Amino acid sequence: MNVTTIRSRSVLVNDRMDAYFFTAPGVAASERLAMLEATGMNTVRLGDVARVWDPPRFARAWAALAEPGIPYLRPYDVFEFLPTAADRLSIGHNRDVDALRPSPGTLLQTCSGRNLGPCTYADDYIAQFALSHDMIRIEIPDLHVRAYALVFLKTPTGQALLRRGKSGSVIDHLTTSDVAALPVPLLPTEIRRSIVDQAEQSIAAAAEARRRLVALLAAQENALPMPARRAHLQDGWTLPASSVRDRLDAAYYDPLVATAGAQVASAGGTRCGDVARASLPLRYKRYYVSSEHGRPILSGRQLLQLEPVNLRHVSDRSFRQPGNYVIRSGMTILGADGRAEGNQGAAALVTANRAGWLASNHVMRLAPHEGVRPGALWLAIAARQSRAQINALSFGSVVDQINPGDIEEIILPPIDGAAAEEAEDAWELSAEAGSAMSRAISMLEIQLGVRNGQPEASVA
Repeated sequence: MNVTTIRSRSVLVNDRMDAYFFTAPGVAASERLAMLEATGMNTVRLGDVARVWDPPRFARAWAALAEPGIPYLRPYDVFEFLPTAADRLSIGHNRDVDALRPSPGTLLQTCSGRNLGPCTYADDYIAQFALSHDMIRIEIPDLHVRAYALVFLKTPTGQALLRRGKSGSVIDHLTTSDVAALPVPLLPTEIRRSIVDQAEQSIAAAAEARRRLVALLAAQENALPMPARRAHLQDGWTLPASSVRDRLDAAYYDPLVATAGAQVASAGGTRCGDVARASLPLRYKRYYVSSEHGRPILSGRQLLQLEPVNLRHVSDRSFRQPGNYVIRSGMTILGADGRAEGNQGAAALVTANRAGWLASNHVMRLAPHEGVRPGALWLAIAARQSRAQINALSFGSVVDQINPGDIEEIILPPIDGAAAEEAEDAWELSAEAGSAMSRAISMLEIQLGVRNGQPEASVA
């Protein structure tokens, strides 16, 4: 049952009394802030403390292989912990393309699409990419105000207020005016300081973890650089009939993939199945429930996100054997479905804070054998040579898919113990970043409820 408290004045202002209207998330959040203001709490419009803007719409002109360009991220790519460029924007054929790069410290607010609302922070890594007009930029000079605003935008109250202003007959959309008009409640100074401390810890930890992982991947690439393609793809290649096995798709026989596998093997590589067991559970009937009645379940897209967007919870009655869907600390998980040229094969290391969560049948599990360091397995799977082999295994007439038996046959590069340990530490630091932000969001949301006379409770 949804229950909310409203003022009698609100009934008169809105000229209606139906509970359906007042319990709608956006209306309930607005009423909640109005009641806080009535008790004397100050609020400030986001546009009064921030520059809220978005770049003009533009026709994307992609850079050719040898043409100067800027790496480009699609709006939802920014929520991945280690996003890679979807493509490159041509510098010569896009006007003022440098302005599309967000400055470090900018808050990035999604303003279009089905899951409209999530917000994130642009650190030095994200700032190297160009972003489209579908990400509203929120620039706040004051570091503490910036951190507090980021947390509020992530709270259920902030998200409900944002979505209340959405428009669009087909695709939900927010404008800069909608975002600038958002009221931000100013809790007492000491409470705000505690919330900001947690948020700043999260921001710093996430940036450091990302820096370490990027450095590890760069060092791996320097030590064993991915072979270059000897000819353009459009020129094709020839293959003797005797080499054709039980597949006829060209990508499976790509010479670059064969060269990459041979390179890794000559460097002392190992068959994946000799260091890990791959598994992929069966499809299941989904019974989604609220957080108190089920376990969080990751989709193929969410496994790469520091804070899963639109995380769902599912009841154990969805599965015949729930244990087959549980992910465990130390596993490497990767997208098994999706476009081979997209996120398929992108891997994440399961950290302690997600141990016991569930993952869907679209997520491949790689459990390291005894004596194999989890960090070494993740680094080996994340190598460009491994990704090329994985994507070449894709099959499916509509959606690309890979199966566990094929994954176990790829050749993984050797990883030294020091790099494996550093990878594990970096992933755990990223988990600490996520936990710190969750604490900040929970603290703020709980305070808003307590000051409205609601009992103190945790926020999922």
